[in-house]
Amino acid sequence: MEEEIQGLSERIERLLTIVRRLSDENAGLQSQLTQTRDAYTDLQQRMFDARARVESALSRLPLVVNDEG
Repeated sequence: MEEEIQGLSERIERLLTIVRRLSDENAGLQSQLTQTRDAYTDLQQRMFDARARVESALSRLPLVVNDEG
């Protein structure tokens, strides 16, 4: 009986170790996800700004008409 209890105790300790490790890993992944979302949002804003600058620059270019037809 004592052996069974000791075996169960060891299994519970291993499970707790796994749960703690998975919890730590989950927290790390949540942090990575937040950072990735922030980077994505920043990139989207930068692309929007760049597109607006390109469109603004294009609108200031003179229109060239080619009548060589």
